[in-house]
Amino acid sequence: MKLNKKLLMAFLLCMLVFTMVPLAASAATVSNTAQGQGDLYLNGTFYVWHGGDLILTEVTTGRTVFKSHYSEAANHSPYGNNLNNYVISNLPSGTYQLTWTDSIGGSLSIHF
Repeated sequence: MKLNKKLLMAFLLCMLVFTMVPLAASAATVSNTAQGQGDLYLNGTFYVWHGGDLILTEVTTGRTVFKSHYSEAANHSPYGNNLNNYVISNLPSGTYQLTWTDSIGGSLSIHF
C-alpha cells in the first residue's frame, strides 16, 4: 500500500510540473530597452494569438510614447507581424522600453 501512495504522489507531482511550467511560460511578455535620443528603430517579429499591445514607454517617467493594439485573427489562428526598421522620430534623451503583451511572444530589438 505504501508503494502505491508513493507512486501516486510522484505521478501527481509530475502532472503538476508538466501542467504549470507551460502555463507560466505562456504568460511571459517580450520586452527590450534602449537608451538614447532621436530616431528609435524597431525591428523583429511578434506573434498575435489572443490580441495584444505593442507599447513603447520612457522608463524613468513611465510615459507611454507609442501604443498599437493588434486584434485576434478572425479565424482564431496565430499570425506574425514584422517590424523592419519602423521608426519613431524625435525622441528626447531617455531610456525606452518596447513591450509586446500577447502570451505567444516574439523577438524584438530597438536601437537609436
